[in-house]
Amino acid sequence: MLELDDLLSLDGHSVVLMPSDASARQLRDEIARARSATEGDQAFLETLSVMPPEQWLAELWDSQFADRQVLRPVQLLALAQAVIEDSDALPDDCLNSTAISRQFVDAFQRHADYLLSDDRQHYLFSREYQAFYQWREVLQAKLDADAALASSQLPSALLARRQAGATLPLPDHLLIGEHLRLTPAQRRFVDACSEAMTVQDFRPPQNQLPRRYRFSTDQIQQECRGLAAWLRQRLPAELDVPPPQIGIVVPDVNRYRATLDAALRRDFYPPSALPWHDGVEPREPWVWEGQETLLGYPLIRAAWDIIGIGPRPLPYEQLSRVLRSRFVSGWPEQRYTRAEIDLNLRKYATPELTLTGFLAQIPQKWRNETEALAPLSAVSSALSQAPSRQLPSEWVRFFDGLLVTAGWPNAADDDPVVMQCRKSFSQAMDVFRALDRQLGPVDHSTATRWLQHIISGKRFAIARDWHCPIRILGYDEAVGLHFDHLWLLGLDDRALPRPAQPSPFLPLALQRQAGIVDSEPRLQLAWDRELLNALLGSAGEVVASHCREDENGGPLSPCSLLNNIELMPLDNIDAAEPAYRIKAELPLPNNDAVRAIPPERRSRIRGGTGLFKEYAQSPFFAFAKYRLALGEFEMPAEGLDHRSQGQLLHDSLQKVWTELKDKDHLDALNDGQVEALVGRAVEAAIAKSTIPKARLNNAVIKMEAARLVAVITQWLIQREKQRTEPFAVVETEVPREGVLMGIPLRLRLDRVDQIGDKRLLIDYKSGAVDNKSWNVDDLSEPQLPIYAVMEAEQGRAVDGIMLAQLKSADELKIVMRSNWVNSVVKKRAAGNDVDSAEKWQGDLQSWSTALQSMAEGILGGDIAHDFNRNHHRGFGAYLLPLVRESDLQDGEGEA
Repeated sequence: MLELDDLLSLDGHSVVLMPSDASARQLRDEIARARSATEGDQAFLETLSVMPPEQWLAELWDSQFADRQVLRPVQLLALAQAVIEDSDALPDDCLNSTAISRQFVDAFQRHADYLLSDDRQHYLFSREYQAFYQWREVLQAKLDADAALASSQLPSALLARRQAGATLPLPDHLLIGEHLRLTPAQRRFVDACSEAMTVQDFRPPQNQLPRRYRFSTDQIQQECRGLAAWLRQRLPAELDVPPPQIGIVVPDVNRYRATLDAALRRDFYPPSALPWHDGVEPREPWVWEGQETLLGYPLIRAAWDIIGIGPRPLPYEQLSRVLRSRFVSGWPEQRYTRAEIDLNLRKYATPELTLTGFLAQIPQKWRNETEALAPLSAVSSALSQAPSRQLPSEWVRFFDGLLVTAGWPNAADDDPVVMQCRKSFSQAMDVFRALDRQLGPVDHSTATRWLQHIISGKRFAIARDWHCPIRILGYDEAVGLHFDHLWLLGLDDRALPRPAQPSPFLPLALQRQAGIVDSEPRLQLAWDRELLNALLGSAGEVVASHCREDENGGPLSPCSLLNNIELMPLDNIDAAEPAYRIKAELPLPNNDAVRAIPPERRSRIRGGTGLFKEYAQSPFFAFAKYRLALGEFEMPAEGLDHRSQGQLLHDSLQKVWTELKDKDHLDALNDGQVEALVGRAVEAAIAKSTIPKARLNNAVIKMEAARLVAVITQWLIQREKQRTEPFAVVETEVPREGVLMGIPLRLRLDRVDQIGDKRLLIDYKSGAVDNKSWNVDDLSEPQLPIYAVMEAEQGRAVDGIMLAQLKSADELKIVMRSNWVNSVVKKRAAGNDVDSAEKWQGDLQSWSTALQSMAEGILGGDIAHDFNRNHHRGFGAYLLPLVRESDLQDGEGEA
C-alpha cells in the first residue's frame, strides 16, 4: 500500500480516488504543504488529481463523449416520477408519488451500481418487484430516447465504449484511497483498465498508536459541556499559532445541533454569544460541514416565500413574512406600519388564503398605506399576468422578475453574504432551468414543488475568511479524514450498529448476493464495525462518549461494538466548572423594584377578574399582561378559537333562559322540544355574534352550531332537569361595577338563580373545572369568589356559587359551595363539602382575606413568580420566554 512519500515520487499523471470531497480536499492540502518548498510545484500539481470516483468517471465521460448527457439527480427523479405517475402499477390510493419516486430512483441506481440481474424471473414475487421491473424498462427507454444516462451507469457505459475501441484519457497511476469502497460496477471498470494503468491502494498519513478514551454522562447536555471543556484543553487561547485539527463526529445532527452549539458558545467560545467588541466580529472556530442547506439562509427563505405565492391559498404566516420581510423594498422605513397591519389582520384572517384575499382583508384604515403595501401589490399584479403553464426555464425568468418586483434582496450588492447567497441561488435556478426536457410545461404549483426540492437539498455554507480548526461532521462523512484530536459523540446502542434497511423494490436475495450493505444485518454490522475502526484510528487522540439516559430518561448503554476495544477513562474533564467568568460594569438604579400604583391612577386599572386570576397563577404574568400590556400575538387558526366558543356558549344560554325563565317551563318540555329551543337560541347567538364570519366557511359554523346544540341540550336534560329544588333564573349576563380592595372592577354575572329564599351565582365554563380552584391557598379561579364578596359588600346577599362545566356532551360537571347544600343535583356527601351557613361564612371570610392580599400585591408592584408551578397550559403561557426557568439551580422556588 502506497503512502504519501511514494505518491510524490510517482512519474506521469496520477489520480487518487478518495471516499468523499472532504477527504479529497484534505489530501490535496497535505500534498500542497508537502510540495510547498519544491521548485515547480504548480507543474507537479497538474500531474496529480485527487477526487471521489464519481467525479473521475464523470470527467472521463465528458472529455470524450458528448453524444449522451449525464443527468443530474433531480433530472433523473423528474423522469422517474413521470414514468411512475403514468403507469398502472401506482396504487390508486397513493398520496405521495414523490416519496415512491425517490425510493425507485435509489433502487435504479443500486441496480446499476451492483450489476444486479435483469432476469425477469427474479422480479415476479411481489408487487414492488414487478413495479420496479416495469418502471425500469420504461425509464431506460426514455433515457435512450433522450440520449441520456444516470451517473450510476457511467462505469458500464465507459467500459462498453472502451471495449468498442474508444480511447479514454486514463492516468498512468490510479490509487484507491483507504476506506474507499468501489461499487461492483466501478471495480469492474477499473479492473478492465488495469492493463493501461497501474492500480494500487493508497493510505493517507496515519496517526501512530492513537490514544483512545471513553467518557459517559447522564444527559446530552453534560456530554456536550464535557466536550467543550475538553476543547479548552486542546486549543490555545489565541489562535495565532497553527492550531491542531479537531474533529467532532455526531450520529444525528438534528438531535445534537442546538445542544452542541449552545455548549460551545457558553463553555468554549463565549464571544460568539456576545455583542461585537470595538467593531470586531467574533470568529467561532468551528464549522458544521455539509449540514446546512441553501433554504436555511434568511435571504433565500425570503426569496422562496415570494416565489411560492401563486393562485392557490397559502399559509397566512408565509404572506405575513413577505409583508414584514427586511429583504423587500420599503424596509426599514415601512417596518412599523407593516407590523401594525399584520397585527390587526391576524384578528380576521383565515389560516390559509390567497394573496388577493390577504390584501382584501386588510382593514380599511390601512388600505391607503400604499408604500407599506407596495411589494405585495406589485407581486399580486405580476401574478395576475402569469401564464397558467410554462417551461421551467420560463418560470425561472418569471420568478426572477417577481423578485425584482418585490425589491428582493433589498441589500447592498457588495455584501459578501448576499453575494454568496445570490450566486448559489442562481446555480439552483440553473438546475431547475435544466428540467425543461424532463418536465415540459408545468403549472405554478408543480414548478415551485420542484424548485423547493432543489433549494432544500442544495448544500451551502457561507465561506469564512478565517480558519476553523474544529470540524463537525456525521459518522459517514468523517470516514477517510484524519485529525489531531477526535471526539465521537453519542456512541450509544442506538447509534451503531444501524438497522438494515433493504430497498423494497429490489429482490432481497439479489441485494444480499451483491453485498449491498444495508440489505441484511450481517452486512450492516460488518460495515459499521469497519466504520468505527476507521474513526478510532483517524486521530492521535480519540474520545468516544455516550449518555446513560435518553431525553425521556430511558436507559442507554454504550455501543456494543466497543466491547472488545480498549478505552481508557477520561477523568480530567470537569463539565460543571464554569468556562469563563465575565465581569462588566452595569449601572443599576438605587431601587429597581416595581413601583406601586399611586391612588390617583387606580381608576385606570383594567383587567377585571382576569387580573386576579392571572395574579393567582403568577404575579409577574399579571404585571406583564395588564400593567405592561404585553398581549398574546394573534395566530390565525382553523375554526373558532376558545374565546369565541365560550362567548357563543354564554350568549346561547342567555337566550335559552330568557325564554324558559324557570325550572317549571323546562320540565314541561320533552327532549325534542328542548333541542329545538336550544337550536333557535344557538342560531340567534351566531347571527348576532362578532365572530369573523368572513373567514369561516359555512361548514365550520354549522359544525360549531351542532356542537353547541348537543352540549347545551344534554346540559339542560342531564343537569338542569335533575335539580332537586325549583328555581327561577332572575338575571343573566348582568353587568356589575364596583371597587374591590381598592381595585375598580367591571364584572358580568353569567346567571343568578333564585331557589326559594336563596340566591345562587352561576358561571359557565367550556373548560375543565375543579373544586380545589376555590381553596384559599390556591385561588386559581377567583371569579365567583370575587362576585360573592362584591355582592355581599353591596348588600346583595349571596347564598352560594356554582361552576357549570359544559366542555362537551359527555363532559358535564357541577362544582358548588353554598350555605345549604353541596350541589343542586343529588350528590354523595363528602367531608370537604361546603354546605352549611357556618362553612359558607368561613369561605367568604377566607376569600375576602385572600383577595385583600392579592389586591395589595397588585397595587404594591409584586412581580414574584413561582417556578415550581406548571404554567405551560395557562393563558399566560405565552409569557414564559420572559422567565429564565432553565437557568435556575435545583431547589430554587420563587424568584
